[in-house]
Amino acid sequence: HDHTVWGLVGVLRGAELCHEYDWPTAGQPMQRRTSHRLDPGDIDTVSPTVGDVHAVENALKDRPSISIHVYAGDIGRTERHVFDAATGAVKPFVSGYTNA
Repeated sequence: HDHTVWGLVGVLRGAELCHEYDWPTAGQPMQRRTSHRLDPGDIDTVSPTVGDVHAVENALKDRPSISIHVYAGDIGRTERHVFDAATGAVKPFVSGYTNA
């Protein structure tokens, strides 16, 4: 996914893995550019200007991780994109909100 606005992600507890990708080429598998781990106290940036197409996952198998996200816009109402890693297909979405 991407964000289409700038943002900061800070890990409070646990650890997170972030896998960064270049904007996909239609019909081609997505190519991972790099991966990095965020531990407590680490802060990552997302922005269209730095390339914010990425996938994130919990780096820990035995417990949840908690990160805090700050965005330049209302991320629950901002149109963003998800990507098919195998085909590079781009699909717009709005994440919305949930209290569940």
